[in-house]
Amino acid sequence: MILIRKAICGLLLLTGFILQGQGEYLTVGKDRIDLYIEDEGEGQPILFIPGWTMTSQFFLKQKEHFKKQYRYISYDPRSHGKSSKTVNFNTYKNHAIDLNDMILKLNLKNVVLVGWSSGCATIFEYVQLFGTQNLSHLVFIDEPPKWIGDSSKEWVYGSFEGYRESLKNLIEDRETYASGIASWMIQQDLDSVQENWMVNQMLMTPNDAALSLYIDGMVSDYNEVLVGLNGETPMLFMVRESWHKEVSNWLKTHVPDAMAISISSHAAFWEKSESFNLRLESFIKNKL
Repeated sequence: MILIRKAICGLLLLTGFILQGQGEYLTVGKDRIDLYIEDEGEGQPILFIPGWTMTSQFFLKQKEHFKKQYRYISYDPRSHGKSSKTVNFNTYKNHAIDLNDMILKLNLKNVVLVGWSSGCATIFEYVQLFGTQNLSHLVFIDEPPKWIGDSSKEWVYGSFEGYRESLKNLIEDRETYASGIASWMIQQDLDSVQENWMVNQMLMTPNDAALSLYIDGMVSDYNEVLVGLNGETPMLFMVRESWHKEVSNWLKTHVPDAMAISISSHAAFWEKSESFNLRLESFIKNKL
């Protein structure tokens, strides 16, 4: 049995991604929940916000890079990962309230916020509630300000009809849905160890919380929030190649001061971390 356990641990280490950090818990929110956070390094804080049902562990490669010169912070949002699971308040507005509590309690100043996927919704909600006075840069990884709409006129994921089957699949078979998300969000072929790890991270979010956040994302529209941010804070949109041209054109019309660069996939920070980290750091240093 010991030899089997050692072999499994060795396999996980060889994959180079399941090197889970040792974090801590911080009590936040109107209902006093515990958020799991990882906080390492010194200097300007860079705070990474994971997306829908994702966890801080997806940013391990960013932690190893940025903690050398910055204060790297990531966390598991409410009902995600190792954080408290709640029946109530599973919306991106409440995620933003939790985030603000965390920023205040950690005494963070001049913060770089980096949102991945639905983590961008948390950023939009945050700036609506608390403004940008304490923010240095905003980074949005592959997420439109509105999920559902007219793709001929707006930057959206698609129409409700396009989401109908996706929503039914989520309700009927969460594990298969999570496996599909894992395969979709990167270009490389996943081996079984990687896929199982990603799926298990996603399934740490209970079904009711996952569905609440999914619906919240579907019905939200942050177009006006984003347009209002133009020129206020440096903004970078890192978007997958397949819609980079479309996004660039939309931003030029509606948010001309924002920058858009192409990345390989929805989770490029995972599979092409070195180039991703260097480009992100260049933006933070105003050298992109």
